[in-house]
Amino acid sequence: MHRLVLSLQAGLVAALCAIPVSTLAGPPVREKLVMGWLESVFLRPWNLRVTAKLDTGAKTSSLHADAIEHFTKEGGQEWVRFALDGVDDSKPLVVERPLVRMAYVKTHGGHSDKREVIRLALCKNGKEYETEFTLDDRSNFNYPLLLGRSFLQDVAWVDASATFLYKADTDPCRGAAPVPMSPERKKEE
Repeated sequence: MHRLVLSLQAGLVAALCAIPVSTLAGPPVREKLVMGWLESVFLRPWNLRVTAKLDTGAKTSSLHADAIEHFTKEGGQEWVRFALDGVDDSKPLVVERPLVRMAYVKTHGGHSDKREVIRLALCKNGKEYETEFTLDDRSNFNYPLLLGRSFLQDVAWVDASATFLYKADTDPCRGAAPVPMSPERKKEE
């Protein structure tokens, strides 16, 4: 029995040694930024600097919005209008965007809220990205913008011990083309 075990172990070692290292390494690693759990981003096209909390526990990114209104534009497409208030000390900014979908988002209380989902562009580290955001009243939170996994998965590694790893006083993306992101799932969350 002991010889059989040794023989099996030797065979397993030989088989593992025959596997190319590239196979064990998995798919090629995409170039990602390292970001802290708090970072400054610039909302486009307004070049509005906002502090974002990076949250790997949230699937979809979230943006503070006040006075959310639904309306229909020519052609029958549903849009939303909302105010970006409390983002900085400036007066509220009225934003209009096409409604991408409605999503159910689980809250800390255990129930689900139905929220509007829009697409917005943001600038970080000289690159412009477009991603989906749920709209919510985040006035009870410390930060008006939350970046979730659907954004982070293609863009960044989060260093939970760091904040503001890239500092910029002005929008470094002026004139930059958006980086294509993987499409988020269209079903309700």
